[in-house]
Amino acid sequence: MKFYFPLLIFLLITLSSNSQAIEGTILDAITNQPIEGVHIKENKGDEGSYSDRQGNFKITTNSLVLLISHIGYQEIKIETKSFKNKLVVYLKNAAISLNEVQLNVTKNQLPNFSQSASISTLSDTEIQENVSRSMAESMMGTPGVWMQKTNHGGGSPFVRGLTGNYVLTLIDGIRLNNSTFRYGPNQYFNTISPFSVGSIEVLRGAGSTLYGSDAIGGTININTKNTSLNSHKKIVGKAFIQAMTNDMEYTSGLELGANYQNFEFITNGSIRNFGDSYAGEGLGLQSPSGYKEKDFMFKGKFKFDNNSHLILNYQWLRQDEVPRYDQVTQRNYEYYNFTLQQRQLTYLRYVKYFQSSFIHKFEITGSFQESNEERDTKKNDQEINKNERDDISTFGFNTQLNALLIDKIETIAGFDFYYDWIHSSRTLTNTLSDNAITTSRGLYPDGSNALTAAFYNTYLYLINKWSFQLGWRYNYTLIQLEDELFDSLDQSSSSLVWNTSVNYLIGSDHLYLAANTAFRAPNISDISSLGDFDYGIEVPANDLDPESSTNFELGYKITRETFSLNLAYFHTRIKDLIDRVPTTFNGKDSLNGSKVYKKSNVGKVKITGFEIELQKKFLTNFSLKGSLTYSYGENISKDEPFRRIPPLFGDFSVRYDKKTMFLIMQTLAAAKQDRLSGGDKDDHRIPEDGTPGWVVVNLKSGIGWKKLGFNLAFNNIFNTAYRVHGSGVDGLGRHLAGSIRYSF
Repeated sequence: MKFYFPLLIFLLITLSSNSQAIEGTILDAITNQPIEGVHIKENKGDEGSYSDRQGNFKITTNSLVLLISHIGYQEIKIETKSFKNKLVVYLKNAAISLNEVQLNVTKNQLPNFSQSASISTLSDTEIQENVSRSMAESMMGTPGVWMQKTNHGGGSPFVRGLTGNYVLTLIDGIRLNNSTFRYGPNQYFNTISPFSVGSIEVLRGAGSTLYGSDAIGGTININTKNTSLNSHKKIVGKAFIQAMTNDMEYTSGLELGANYQNFEFITNGSIRNFGDSYAGEGLGLQSPSGYKEKDFMFKGKFKFDNNSHLILNYQWLRQDEVPRYDQVTQRNYEYYNFTLQQRQLTYLRYVKYFQSSFIHKFEITGSFQESNEERDTKKNDQEINKNERDDISTFGFNTQLNALLIDKIETIAGFDFYYDWIHSSRTLTNTLSDNAITTSRGLYPDGSNALTAAFYNTYLYLINKWSFQLGWRYNYTLIQLEDELFDSLDQSSSSLVWNTSVNYLIGSDHLYLAANTAFRAPNISDISSLGDFDYGIEVPANDLDPESSTNFELGYKITRETFSLNLAYFHTRIKDLIDRVPTTFNGKDSLNGSKVYKKSNVGKVKITGFEIELQKKFLTNFSLKGSLTYSYGENISKDEPFRRIPPLFGDFSVRYDKKTMFLIMQTLAAAKQDRLSGGDKDDHRIPEDGTPGWVVVNLKSGIGWKKLGFNLAFNNIFNTAYRVHGSGVDGLGRHLAGSIRYSF
């Protein structure tokens, strides 16, 4: 599909004349091995360089101090004055990942440990060590994240008891959520290739001030891989294969990177074949659950000077014939296939840093994203094949300005604009006669569109041992829907939200209290859906108001050289909850034997809980980490438990590192969840008496030898039969998963 968008770029400052070129190598302090992807930047800016696969870097700077940081390592400062020889830098493991590294998801200059929020992270190295088949499986064990899977081709993260369109997913700060994201679990998180990911940041709790609608439960920001080469002209790359026993996965892929003076890029792609999954003891083969996947990513950066650059990023992923195992085995379907799941994103981003101005950074981004979803379904007792296709095109435009108003007040101001255009169709085919009837109405009205525009502004004030944050956002949404059956469904809404926090330094620890509001604007899925869902048929709704929430969090963060502990208590109240209620269609309360429902603002919800994260380094080469998460949800309006609340869950692992090898013993566990809402009891994916608790033990290892890298995971060692609460497939039984990488 051909498309274009205008992008205005201003080049404002040139490189100063007293700059110097610095070369160096980054090594692990314990293993003495080179570290790839280390960020080297000036003390007063974000732009800089990255170390290559040999740990080498080169940067031209006029700053007296360089900051050197990498996920999982302690950030250090290097003075550049009077240096003569090539720099050699040794990094030590951080007490907890990202504690001393700045984050992208918060947009400010504070490291994780100083943030008045709970933020869990996952690095590309950890994704590689997990040897998982998908983004969903890679994130199992991430603190505070419960990963539900309706089918292997899906994966819906729960954050603080919420999922679907209550959790916002970003890719490099650009919204993945569009106006058709539906209530409850969905599969869109699985359309991100784990091979394109540099790191994942999970901001637990509301993020509406910075990012707008849907960020009530939390915000997940996927940072794609950075170009990580030095300034010497060269091409590097790696070839890799990944496989799993019982034919559950075969993957092959290639990654290349190059640097030509002021231009550098990284690109990769893979071809993947997933067989049917095998569950734990007594469950066995889950068929149909396998499918095929292809993905491609390109990211290029052009440097105008040391203070400004332009990024072009393109991502594409396609999945074919993805089955819904639960629908076939539990709901009388002969087949229920996502014939096509496809996503592509292109963005162009200009970033400018300022060294001698109150303006610190200016950023402008233009993006185009397209999501294609096609479904083929047929029930055993019917002769009709139903084919539905939805194509969503999203244009985005974002600007952001970071500035220092006075010595201790940092401000961020920005403007966001997104426009969705929807093509939706439905075709019914008699499988005996092959006579097709194309209906005029798909799941959504064809030609529907949604526009969102927003302004936001935040302030960060640092004084002595205190830090204060304050922010606001105004958001306007306009949805235009022309429906032949239901006439005009046009709706508009606006929301004003805020956040505030106070953080106090007690010795080297942080105590914080945060309060904020968030919202979820009614989207095209809420307003205009016409079709089947798990326990009925949904028809369009009129006059929906935005859902809104008030959120409080009390936290305490402890960090020592070999120990860290993060504690958080949270309380969320949602009002004007949009839920399905019984209604009529053409005067009848049922259609084809199924009850008729529509969406309405009828609910009030309360969710409270706590989160614990612990990491400890002991002896010379050992470390342990663990987390525990609990959420208690109550639907106040219905006087019953809130739907889909995860049980108490957590993880605990012990790690051994020695030179170029590692060994991890990991335990994942969940308690029984028998606090069920009426919707849970009607959900075929949840057993009648609730989901039993479970404990799974995994063993992971890896070793590097010259240009080769090997990873091996022995998962579910005891072949435990288990199901993640709310999932439509059971967890994998005992299996081996391995990968081999060759770098050149």
